[in-house]
Amino acid sequence: MHRRTLSLMALLFLVSLPLSASQFIEMPFDQVAREAQYVVRAQVVDTYAAWDDSHEVIYTYATLRVSRYFGESAGPDTLVVREVGGTVDGYTQEAIGFPAIRAGEDVVLFLAPWTDGGAEMRIHAFNQGKFLVKERLGRELVVADEVRQGDARLGREGRLSDVRADGTDDLSGALTIDELAAMITDARAGKRLTTLQRD
Repeated sequence: MHRRTLSLMALLFLVSLPLSASQFIEMPFDQVAREAQYVVRAQVVDTYAAWDDSHEVIYTYATLRVSRYFGESAGPDTLVVREVGGTVDGYTQEAIGFPAIRAGEDVVLFLAPWTDGGAEMRIHAFNQGKFLVKERLGRELVVADEVRQGDARLGREGRLSDVRADGTDDLSGALTIDELAAMITDARAGKRLTTLQRD
């Protein structure tokens, strides 16, 4: 299998993204929430990877079945997200530090349009715009997705959370869906929230 790291290519793509979305530094939660066009709760129905028209960059496309829009926005029941990186015909490109999106995930995503005019959306603010939904004792909890492209190559095995002695994820610091929804509403109303935190 051929493998190519897109660290240089990723830097070139950063030039075409909005300035606030092109920084790997952590942004305040309220800024991420305000800048996103949509914040959605969705199931990743399927994914596929394909070359761009010039056969230079591989993108992964993910079809989302949207079950909820947060904040004042609303949109279609199905959205397509496009992220740099993926595997086509045994050839893999990784955009180091970019989010990975996988079929079957139950997610909350902060989405923004690409600047190239395509119909697909992108995850805003890299992994700051991606959360996984996990169920624990009948409650739906939201946790940051710590897995990024290139983690395995760089020896940083991204982990969803600490694993407890019984083998389940330790979700003690997670937010409920309603807590996250309230934070998004507050942020979009102009209240400043610098970090993702419980009340």
